[in-house]
Amino acid sequence: MFQAIATNYYNYYKSFAQSGIIKLHEGAVSWIIPCKGEKGPSIAFRIRLNEENAETELKTLIQGIRKGEVPRLWIVTPDVSPDNIINLMEKKGFKNLSDNSSEPEPAMALHKQDFIPYREDSSRITCQKISTKEDFISWIDVVNTALHGWNMIDAEHYFSWVKSDNIKIYSAKINGITVSTCATIQNGNTASLEFVSTLEQYRRRKASALLCSCAINDLLKNGVEIVTLSACGESVYLYEGLGFKKYFNNIIMKYDC
Repeated sequence: MFQAIATNYYNYYKSFAQSGIIKLHEGAVSWIIPCKGEKGPSIAFRIRLNEENAETELKTLIQGIRKGEVPRLWIVTPDVSPDNIINLMEKKGFKNLSDNSSEPEPAMALHKQDFIPYREDSSRITCQKISTKEDFISWIDVVNTALHGWNMIDAEHYFSWVKSDNIKIYSAKINGITVSTCATIQNGNTASLEFVSTLEQYRRRKASALLCSCAINDLLKNGVEIVTLSACGESVYLYEGLGFKKYFNNIIMKYDC
């Protein structure tokens, strides 16, 4: 299960490169970073350093961070190598942002047989799979406002997601207003649930639960056996209500130049 979750993280980060303004680097450490003059996500992941030369490789990567060529934020998952990478990173000046965190960010997964669909009898919430740029713009606005807190993505560069075969974009509306979002990225018989967000003034109205349930149901109909995600805060209770279980806590490391 750890490997399935880590692989889906990788596919999620990789999807940003479809924008044309985010560079994907694949190597002993992989990362995404905005092209010069652009803005967007910046994070390193899939850490596979040579055990014998890990410290030397880290030193080179830190030089890249100082030059602005390598992200300062790194996510550490259980499939990393070497096993003592966190200690090595801390010795080199990285800070463990997840250490003693009051709100851990668990990696979670759902087996097909454990799915608990959310039922909503009221017609006040409508869910849809997005296919038009107009609806995608509304989706982007909610994601940037409710999830990221800044304009991390835009409709112009990321509309290719809507046209992608393995990415599906969903929104929920109340009284015609887009209030909740999510997306799925399928990889064979596994998939990830991403971009789950709800505008603050519409939270606790079950729009997100209904929307996620709808998206997961579509995945299961399409042959998916396992759905993974990264959770935080109160969203953990939402996912547990749908049948997800915790597998490990994400560890975020940051290098301050």
